[in-house]
Amino acid sequence: MISSKIRLFVYLSVFWMSIGAGYSQVWHPVSSNVTFKIKMLGAEVIGKLSGFQGTIHFDPEHLAQSVIYGSVEAQTIDTDNSLRNRHLKEKEGFFEVAKYPTITMKSLKIEANGEGFIGTFALTMKGITKNIRLPFSFINEGENAIFKGSTTINRRDWQVGGGTIGMSDNVEVSIVLNVKK
Repeated sequence: MISSKIRLFVYLSVFWMSIGAGYSQVWHPVSSNVTFKIKMLGAEVIGKLSGFQGTIHFDPEHLAQSVIYGSVEAQTIDTDNSLRNRHLKEKEGFFEVAKYPTITMKSLKIEANGEGFIGTFALTMKGITKNIRLPFSFINEGENAIFKGSTTINRRDWQVGGGTIGMSDNVEVSIVLNVKK
């Protein structure tokens, strides 16, 4: 027989956990802008990815309960150059979109950082998952909000581009999400 103190403890624990889970606000993506910049032979190449889908449970007052997950389709890569796009999508050593169709990010931890936030995310690309830190801002406008963040990653960590001569290892990734409750 379970003592009344243990039963009370279990009820209170379940109650507090359910309240904590209710703190994170659910945001639905309305539009997105996922871009990257990389230097190739000294020239800046700018590209974008589209088709963002995500699940966002975020409340700046309850970061421990917040979770952000998002994905884009690798097939949507666009650098404003059809020959380069085909190369990036199809060539071994680049994105190989037939084999690795989705790029995903899932938050592992979100912390306050001055006026903004820093998220530790598991970024999966080409079947390889590495943790990255992504500083971001959250602008809440009532029923609507905007997430903006950018970070620099090393393309070689995900085996993208191999030893391509003249290609920088550093890629600046920027994400802007317009969301609503």
